[in-house]
Amino acid sequence: MTTVQQRFAVPPDVLWNVLPAGVAAIGGQLPVYDGPRGFAACRTGMSLLSWGQHVNVTVSPSAGGSTLTIMTVLKLGVWDWGEGKRLANRFAAAVAYAAGTAALH
Repeated sequence: MTTVQQRFAVPPDVLWNVLPAGVAAIGGQLPVYDGPRGFAACRTGMSLLSWGQHVNVTVSPSAGGSTLTIMTVLKLGVWDWGEGKRLANRFAAAVAYAAGTAALH
């Protein structure tokens, strides 16, 4: 399991509206969006090197903007060899690009 959290200087609704860009960037399948809870989920497919991952995303308000939290969980296996972190970072980068902003440091 991997969790990546990034803060942005934009309101939560801006991030929420561009979450599909993150899903597309990681090749997410069967996305589910729950706007009232600020929660989205998808999964990645199986490949030659991976059994795939479940990806859970939350968008929440924070001081000066919003926070994007991405959690990845292996579908099968014990170690993901960094795949979850790569997926989460790719998701966050696509959302930031689509929102026209960058994560705060």
